[in-house]
Amino acid sequence: MAEPQTVLITGGTGGIGSALARILVERGDRVVLFARHEGPLRALASELGGDDRAIAVSGDAGHLADLERASSAAVERFGRLDGLAHCIGSVVIKPLHLLSPEEFDEAIRINLRSAFNAVKAVLGPMRAQNSGSVVLFSTVAVRQGINNHEGIAAAKAGIEGLVRSAAVSYARSSIRFNAVAPGMTETGMTEPLLKNDASRKFSASIHPLGRIGQPSEPAAVAAFLLGPGAGWITGQVWGVDGGLGAGIAPPRTATGD
Repeated sequence: MAEPQTVLITGGTGGIGSALARILVERGDRVVLFARHEGPLRALASELGGDDRAIAVSGDAGHLADLERASSAAVERFGRLDGLAHCIGSVVIKPLHLLSPEEFDEAIRINLRSAFNAVKAVLGPMRAQNSGSVVLFSTVAVRQGINNHEGIAAAKAGIEGLVRSAAVSYARSSIRFNAVAPGMTETGMTEPLLKNDASRKFSASIHPLGRIGQPSEPAAVAAFLLGPGAGWITGQVWGVDGGLGAGIAPPRTATGD
């Protein structure tokens, strides 16, 4: 039986982060949950088994010191830090001519700068133990051009570049870097985009598999990438997107053809 791993999950109370935490704890791993709001964090940690299985550290991923505190808490409580899943992000859907410089900077800050902070915070303990796995989150909009996604696609493209370069830089320390790139997934963050039947049906229709993704689906791929079964996988971007990365689905007829 594999030894339990300790994984820091940023955005731990979000849709994908909480789904991932449940998957990891169910398979015997331990999690350090990181997010801004302490109440929901502690409630989820308690649900997952308390201090023996899950601990909560509140903070802002925009502050490197907060993430370093979470990284240190993992080592202090569980003796090591085996994985990072950075599940923090945002959605901004506007064409470039309507996207303000401030909105673009915010997309970079929330998505790319926070990932930089999270990776930087875990490299110390991972390099010291000569092992580790990092999973970051991109979006299908990097691979597949989608109208009005210029800002978020640019920010997430930075994530993919970080993953590929870091995978090479830290291979000698046996630290793996991969990314998961979901399509439209039903979470609190995407709720405003799916709030009416028309927008929900349209979003589902452009995915070749014809539906919206569920948080457990990208979470399951992240859990695999964090585990020992993915030990020879690094520098990769895994699409979990209902086929959207392969192409935008043509309109369906009444018969589904």
